[in-house]
Parts: sequence; structure tokens; C-alpha cells
Amino acid sequence: MTSDSAALEAALARIRPETIDAHLRFLAHPLLEGRAPGTRGGTLAMEYIRAQMQRMGLQPLGGSHLQPVALRGMIAAPTLRFAVADGEMAPAYPDEYVLEAGIPDAHVSVDAEIVFAGFGITAPEWEWDDFAGADVAGKVLLIRVNDPGTEETPGFFDGRALTYYGRWTYKFEEASRRGAAGALLIHTDASAGYGWNVVRSSNTGQQFDTAGEPEFPLPVHGWISESAARELVRRAGEDLDALMAASERRGFRPVPLRARMHAEVTSDLTEVHSANVVGLLPGSDPARAGEPVLLTSHYDHLGVRTGPDGETRVYPGAYDNASGVALLLAIAESVAESAVRAPRPLLFITTTAEESGLLGATWYARHPLFPLAATEGVLNVDGANLQGRTRDLAPLGIDRSPLGALVRAAADEEGMEIRPEAHPEQGMFFRQDHFPLARAGVDAVAMDHGLAYEGRPEGWGERWYEEFVSTHYHQPTDAYHEGWDYGGAVQQGRVMLRAALAAALLG
Repeated sequence: MTSDSAALEAALARIRPETIDAHLRFLAHPLLEGRAPGTRGGTLAMEYIRAQMQRMGLQPLGGSHLQPVALRGMIAAPTLRFAVADGEMAPAYPDEYVLEAGIPDAHVSVDAEIVFAGFGITAPEWEWDDFAGADVAGKVLLIRVNDPGTEETPGFFDGRALTYYGRWTYKFEEASRRGAAGALLIHTDASAGYGWNVVRSSNTGQQFDTAGEPEFPLPVHGWISESAARELVRRAGEDLDALMAASERRGFRPVPLRARMHAEVTSDLTEVHSANVVGLLPGSDPARAGEPVLLTSHYDHLGVRTGPDGETRVYPGAYDNASGVALLLAIAESVAESAVRAPRPLLFITTTAEESGLLGATWYARHPLFPLAATEGVLNVDGANLQGRTRDLAPLGIDRSPLGALVRAAADEEGMEIRPEAHPEQGMFFRQDHFPLARAGVDAVAMDHGLAYEGRPEGWGERWYEEFVSTHYHQPTDAYHEGWDYGGAVQQGRVMLRAALAAALLG
């Protein structure tokens, strides 16, 4: 580093609560209408972040702070009915199912046999194949969420911790690879970690995908509530509990149900223009100029949605993820205005369309501004700690790459303990914007905050988390509040900056 420890401490001291609050107050304001990609509010957020990066002196790339991301917007109007032995079953949209087209056609129609496909997983390394050679081309797959691993089987599918095989994205990808006509995932609150209200709010209204032909085309895909799935399976002559029990053992084979799915999805398709916002802090070594450390956070949220009561409401996304962007901007300003320079550059990226499946980050992974093979690592923040100082951090992916050791050392410098993530069964490592880069081979850690709050009773943080997920996650109530305690966010930011600079110093 071209500066001493005093310069580093001065930079760390610039990560201030009032700076985080100022950015968060604006980004979560109802006037930004939930920051959905391509909307007025999303564009306002994008331009605000660009202006802030320009003000700080972060450099553009290719003459711009914007990396355009070509998206396709889709507003789906689905109808769904099942033909069963005793007649028809028509679940209610969106209270019992959500459905959209997985191909860019304005009208998609599916009439196909339904097959229960267990977890929908093919994993040779675990000697697991839910398809067992069965031909499911042209069928609709009814699939369980998560994977077969449990706390009692720690050496199998990573035990309680969710693997990528358990993510909905994998299941739709595998259904596409198998030539299926569609896939329905059975939602349960316990397996997902959140209620049907989140499924409904996240998968209705305008949805997004990257423009062009999809990598994994699937005519239709969606979720069905547990109660509706039970009724469907019962009326198809099977018992869902028995099917699930069978699917938890090796040797399971897909079970054709005596039912067909008739689905129509009419979609209003639009071309959507959005962008990742990028700002570069050059390093001190010209020979390392092409080896950046990335610091990322997504700025989009759900926008404006119609609730189950028919009322239109703004989903402000204050914690998720105006708070992460506010913290990232505070970190960027603290180091940009300091004398600290490491050999490698720091590239700050705020991504678009994370809520639609990590699309902005995926776009960057496919169209990197620096070669991914030369990228030193990525640190992501999705949710800054707004409840006060903690004794701990719970970063995701800390044992997956050498970058984790730098995060551990940075936390130690701040007097903080590294603890395992509280809910590994929710697969959070696969649900944040570092993951597309990790999947492409970049060392990656997500800077999730801890839950052991100073001055709070034992278990308070866990109760706060459970209340947020059950009540506020992807809901209009995730809104800005006066009086948040940013001490924990400052801790988070200090550890993130220390780790980024350590990575920029390596080798």
C-alpha cells in the first residue's frame, strides 16, 4: 500500500452513520417507487448512484459509469387447471399458484401429463438421480424444493446446508435440460424459509429476464402452494407424504400422476433498458491494473405491486437492498477521499435486476469489464446492519476460497467473531450477487452481518431476523425508519474495506 496504517485508519473512520443514513433515506424514499428495473424510480436510483460515484472521483469505464444491461420485461396473465380422474381442479392465482413463461413468446400454451420428480436433481457426485433414466420430455414436472441433505446426514448434500441443487434456478435449468414442458415447485414455508406472501409478491407484476434467447428455455414454470399440491396429488390417486418419503431415498423413480396440466400464459413483453453502475478506484501498480477487487451490491427492488386486497403499494426495499448500496457508497467515499491505494484497483458495482434472479450480476459475469480469470475476488453486501453493533459477523462463502481468510483477519482486526450463517438450509450463498461470479471461478464472499447484538438479550437478533423474514421481507413494510442504529453497518463496512484492501495487496 502506498500509505501507512494511519491513512488506513483515517479511511475506516470515514465510514460514518450519517453518510449511510443519507444515501439510504433517498434510495428507500417512496418517490423512487421501489426501484424496479426500467422504471422511473429505478432510473432515478441508477442516476443517483452514478452521480455519487462521479462526485467521489471514481473513474468510469469505457467512458461511462453505466454498464448497460439488456432486459426483457414480462407481465404474465396465466390460467391454470388440472384434469384429474374426478373432473377438473382450478387453483386460484396468485393465492395458490404463480406461473410465467420461460420462453420469450407472447402466448404459451401447455397441455401435458404431470410427473412427480422428487427433488428434480441429477448429482453424480452424490450418486443421486431423481430421473433414473426416465424420459420426461414434454411432461410437466412437480418438484420439491431444497435437496436431500439433512442435519442428520452431514456428509450428504452438505447436510443441513443447502447446495445449489436445492435452488429453484437449478431445478428449472434441469427441467429444461430434460426437455420438460414445464415445472411447478411445491412451496412450503418450512422448506423455503418464508411464507407464500413472499412467493406472491416476488413473482407477480412485471418480471424480468435478460434479452435474447434464454439459456435454459422452459415453456412454463412457477410455484404451487403446499395445500394445492396436496389436493392435486390426492385427486390424482397418490399421497404427497408417501411420494415425498419415497423421494428421500436413492433409487427413487419419477411417478406419473393421473393428471394433466392445461396452462395458458399470455405475456405483455417489453424491451427494458437498465444498467449496472460501476466506478473504479485505480490501484498504485500499473502492472496490476487489470486485476480488480470487486465490491458489489444490488440497487433494484420490486417496484410497485398490487397486493392481495387489490391496493397498489410501493415496495421500498429499504433493508433489501437500499441499505447495502448506501453502505457500499459510504465505503467507496471513505477510500476514494483517502490516501490509501493498494496495488490492485477496487471496482465498485451496483447491480440491477437482482430480484429477478441475479440478472445484473449474471450479465457482468457474461460481459466482464475485466477478465474474470484476473479478477482477484468479489465482496458483496445485501442488507446492511441497521439494528446496532454486534459481536459477530456471519459471512457467506468464507470457507469456499482464500478470500475467506482475509475476511476472518479483517473481522479479527475489528474485534469481531466469525460465526456460521444462522440458516444454512436457506442457501443464501446462492441467492446473492456474488454467486454468478463465484460460479464463473471468482473468489467470493457475501458480507452478511451477525445477530449477536451488543446490549441485547441472548436470542434477540435471531428473533429480529425471524420477524423480518416472516413480516417484512419483500413486503411494503420494508421501509425507511428514523432512528436506525448504524453502528453495526459501520462495523460491516470496516471489515469489508479491510478485506478488499488486503485482497488488493496480495501477491
